[in-house]
Amino acid sequence: MNQNTIYIDCFSGVSGDKFLSALYNLDLIKEKQLCDAVDNLNIQNFSSKDIFFEETQKKGFRGLFLRINQDKISVKFKTVNEVDKQINLINFKNDIKNDIRLIYNILFEAEGYIHGKSLKELHLHEVASIDTLIDVSLSAFIINELNLKNNGNYNIICSKINLGSGIIDISHGTLSVPPPAVSYILKEVPVYGFGDDTELTTPTGAALIKYYAGGFSEKIPSMEIISEGYGCGSKDLNRLANILRIFYGKLNKHSSLSCNSDNSGSCDDISHYKNNIDGGNNPQIPDMTDMMNYGEIVEMQCNIDDMNPEIYDFVIEKLFKNGAADVFLTPVIMKKNRPGIVLNVLCDVPSIKKLSAVIMEETTTIGVRIAIKDKIYIDRFTEEINTPYGTIKVKVSKLGNKILNKKPEYENLKKIALNNNVSLKEVYSVVNRIIK
Repeated sequence: MNQNTIYIDCFSGVSGDKFLSALYNLDLIKEKQLCDAVDNLNIQNFSSKDIFFEETQKKGFRGLFLRINQDKISVKFKTVNEVDKQINLINFKNDIKNDIRLIYNILFEAEGYIHGKSLKELHLHEVASIDTLIDVSLSAFIINELNLKNNGNYNIICSKINLGSGIIDISHGTLSVPPPAVSYILKEVPVYGFGDDTELTTPTGAALIKYYAGGFSEKIPSMEIISEGYGCGSKDLNRLANILRIFYGKLNKHSSLSCNSDNSGSCDDISHYKNNIDGGNNPQIPDMTDMMNYGEIVEMQCNIDDMNPEIYDFVIEKLFKNGAADVFLTPVIMKKNRPGIVLNVLCDVPSIKKLSAVIMEETTTIGVRIAIKDKIYIDRFTEEINTPYGTIKVKVSKLGNKILNKKPEYENLKKIALNNNVSLKEVYSVVNRIIK
């Protein structure tokens, strides 16, 4: 599993220029790489000499601010086709160009919905600028370089998004925050409004989050932080630092993390759980915290009381095929004393979107509860052993150097019983004697 991940902190909103600046401020991409990428955009009369990142401060926080030489920009897109033609000219890998197109599609869909027009009829405004092309294309380039993909999804987690508040002026007139394009793009995304009366999240920033974020969490995930990037916006705000923070690191790399020593109860180490038993002073409890692993898992749930029970088998199989770590059903009594089922799905953060779609499409539920939970687990692996019936697979779990459990694979034993015309109970008995 690819452990590379980024966590995006949108406490002061998100825009295309802040997103790009924060990514570059991670200092994981060399200047020459970015200059080459700018030149490979193949924008008429525009080169890497016309873009630079200026170090600045927002309320004492240092970060990068993107400056683009507007005098050298001679191109302005008016239609979707003109944007697509420019993307075709970009000399990037096809995967990156595909990301760019899909991000633009999010923007175009929002514009089309708001104005009630097809893509061919759209007359572009804010999203038609070269600035947007630069923000989207270079962000896609850097994210590709950071190797964040895992099973086709991006290991990118985002906080709730601050939209700002108040009244703003856009090309179509005066209206309240958020503008229609932002609210449309961020449907089903956790948002809130706080701070100055201004727009903190732009359509481009919203589209980047919508496309890349595999999940949303109010707290930073369990990770080893390798680098932190700050992207600064142009406005000076009264209540907030106008910055976007991005953390880059490795998910769940350490088996144990350091615990705070201020007795505040805030603790990132699995010893926190041990210490809750008899104050951590029970001599009968061995200190095995360094032998265990600490991580996170997503728990998805929904209550169902109106679905044909025959469908559950299909739903469970499809959830496993789409990345679920575990799926189980819990019988409950619901309102009006109806018998019902709680569908429980365990997965990693990047799988949330895909599995939510499966649940919505294949069951009768209209909503899914999602929670990120801490998890303690021990090492496990599979080994093969020889038996009188042939080779079988055995699941082994261990704590440090101590083997705790050995369990033969059920499907192997079932196949042996059927092929040899013996009872499954007898096969279990023979195999268990061997592995113990």
